[in-house]
Amino acid sequence: MIILDKEFQALIPPLSAEEKAQLEENIVAEGCRDALITWQGILLDGHNRYEICERLDIPYRTISIDLPDRDAAADWIDKNQLGRRNLTPDQMSLLRGRRYNRAKKAPHRPEKGDQNDPLNPQKTADRLAKEHGVSPATIKRDGKIAAFMDEHPEEANAVIRGEKKLKDVKKKIKKRTEEKKFNASGEGTATLYPVDCMQFIYKSDTQYDLLITDPPYMTDVDDIESFVNLWLIEVLKKVKDTGRAYVFIGAYPQELNAYLSKWYQNKLEHLTLENILVWTYKNTIGPSPKDKYKLNWQAVLYFKGLNAPALNTDSLIEKFTVHEINAPDGRLGDRYHTWQKPYEIAELFIRHSTQEGAAVFDPFSGTGTFLLAAKRLNRQAVGCELSADMIAIAQERGVNVV
Repeated sequence: MIILDKEFQALIPPLSAEEKAQLEENIVAEGCRDALITWQGILLDGHNRYEICERLDIPYRTISIDLPDRDAAADWIDKNQLGRRNLTPDQMSLLRGRRYNRAKKAPHRPEKGDQNDPLNPQKTADRLAKEHGVSPATIKRDGKIAAFMDEHPEEANAVIRGEKKLKDVKKKIKKRTEEKKFNASGEGTATLYPVDCMQFIYKSDTQYDLLITDPPYMTDVDDIESFVNLWLIEVLKKVKDTGRAYVFIGAYPQELNAYLSKWYQNKLEHLTLENILVWTYKNTIGPSPKDKYKLNWQAVLYFKGLNAPALNTDSLIEKFTVHEINAPDGRLGDRYHTWQKPYEIAELFIRHSTQEGAAVFDPFSGTGTFLLAAKRLNRQAVGCELSADMIAIAQERGVNVV
């Protein structure tokens, strides 16, 4: 019985659809000519051949090899892959680096012999450089790259699979690292509760200086009117009469109608809907529709408390109702999800509406952009989110999840 090990299988660059189709055609015509390689019953080489042969009931041979441990088995896989001709330079660099780092960490095993031990730590860079036809300096550089990428396994596996280029991934990781360090600045707080916002507000007596949120749009909920009815007025009740609220919504007519109808049918005495602001962008437009105009803006409902002070800015430009700020798109910082807002517009509204130390609430926190912007501006921000994927990203970015 052959054992499939996910950890070992992840080390192997997968075939493209065309390559796998050609391999299947060859096996059907000629049989499985090359033996599958196993170690202690675990498949090390021949995963595609094994899948094809099992599916089509084609006989195959296996060869079992003797290796001292899992590290040696992983090293055998990397070395075997490096013997192929169709690897990209990025793939080769990562595989060489993994071999180098693995060998450096391996304990010396004199009973295997200094020369025969595949993970002999003595003069590792020199040995691997000679084996792969590169310089020792290249091997050491590969080791640093592999160590860096091992901290980000999903990105590393994308490079191994040939889906991404190493330089692009390194640049993206660098941006994320810089963002996380930046988010650690400021004396404010960014706290996220993994609960429904209605459950949260009913259990809390806190009133907030600022509500700023980006709830799901009508494209993400079954019934936009029912969704708005569920939360809008109840959450706005948590805003002080000296506070403000900014609610980002889609520019779809049905969505605008749902929010405006709900407000004007259930207006609160301590707040007014002062403006409908516009956030517009031009860098993530997508394909052009044929029979209607392309949306490149989103509405922001701006509510003002009856006793709120003047906006905290003297800039006339900042007081325009239309704000053109590019959306995150990978070139201008990471884009963690489709409707992510840029830090610039979050910080703009937070500065306008609050002073340092203010209490900020985001009932639909997503990946934490508004919470982190408030923290960096020395505000005390709390939020709610139910999506486990969103919560994980927010925590990675620097939000405190409780």
